[in-house]
Amino acid sequence: MDDNRLHVLIADPHLQGGGQVRYVSSLARELTRLGHRITIACRPGSVLVDAAARAGCGALDVFSFRGGVRPVAWARDIRAAMGHIRGEKPDILHVNGSQDHWTLGLSNRLLGGASCVVRTRHNTYTVSDNAPNRILNRHWTDYEIVVCEMVRRNLAQQPTFDPARLCTIHNGVDAELFRPDPESRARARAAFGFDDGHMVIGIVARLVEAKGHEFLFKAVSQLKNAHPELRVLALGQGVLEAPLRELAARLGIAEQVRFAGFRDDMAACVRAVDIGAQPSVDCDTSSFSLKEMMASEIPVVASDYGGLKEIVSDGVEGLVVRAGTVEPLAAALRRLIESPESRARMGKAGRRRVLAEFTLEVFARRTEQAYRRAMGIHRQRFGQFTG
Repeated sequence: MDDNRLHVLIADPHLQGGGQVRYVSSLARELTRLGHRITIACRPGSVLVDAAARAGCGALDVFSFRGGVRPVAWARDIRAAMGHIRGEKPDILHVNGSQDHWTLGLSNRLLGGASCVVRTRHNTYTVSDNAPNRILNRHWTDYEIVVCEMVRRNLAQQPTFDPARLCTIHNGVDAELFRPDPESRARARAAFGFDDGHMVIGIVARLVEAKGHEFLFKAVSQLKNAHPELRVLALGQGVLEAPLRELAARLGIAEQVRFAGFRDDMAACVRAVDIGAQPSVDCDTSSFSLKEMMASEIPVVASDYGGLKEIVSDGVEGLVVRAGTVEPLAAALRRLIESPESRARMGKAGRRRVLAEFTLEVFARRTEQAYRRAMGIHRQRFGQFTG
């Protein structure tokens, strides 16, 4: 194999879509485009099987990657992983969740550290400080990528991790797909029933508590009398759709809110929006949807939760408010609603920032650099690769 070409097995335990699955599929596609040999390890029936085919890379869909005490399933997974590592000799085992981390980490250790193990941490969940986690992260793992700096700093203070083997890489978005397009915008607005006089606030997120729809709806209800032109476009699905519809009705904004579900044509749908909102109160680290709105030259209002304030600088690409608050969110929305100049300026600044820091190529190149750092660390710890 060309010395510059890496062979990477990227693993993920999820069956359905979400930010983590998007991370894996976009990384696999971009690394393949850059000339690397990529295989996605996943569960049978995972959406990642089709994603691998679209990316032009292989899929190894033989793993259960299930939590809990499942000794038979785990033994089967270990056997499959060891067989792949022995036979294919990947340079990197890139894991993205707990189940795949334990499976591939143990398999690799049983083979004497045949491959380099890299983990990406995607959320703000606390990692328990205990002996098994220290073994997994300090001894079975060579390097860890964290998708926002806030989480990296938190992990660096925990004895579970070696701070020298942590780095921050924000995920990337397709800035060619998500871009301003006046004709597409007009069609999208017409399709949703918005006219030129409407001011559309868009939120692209699963309908779950962590995403903060409740605070957005309450903020809009405070603005509806002064700004009857306000509309909300909620793109996404989730368990809270019925409760959120009820909340909108109680707040008197049911007619102003469009629940549009998940859409395959998300780039076109986003163009219908005048102001993007990301009022998350939990879990969010490196939001795809926030960057995609910015790439589309849409000014944004985001909470200061997690890594969101690393994406948006207050007053530059948009406005940042304290997570879980209504009045500051309403004030920020009002400021943008009433200032077309600010909307235009912040929208253009947002696209510039995405092009400079958050494209797919920047994301993949930085990940490639992290892989090479990880391989250097692995050689220091184990000597040459034994696979």
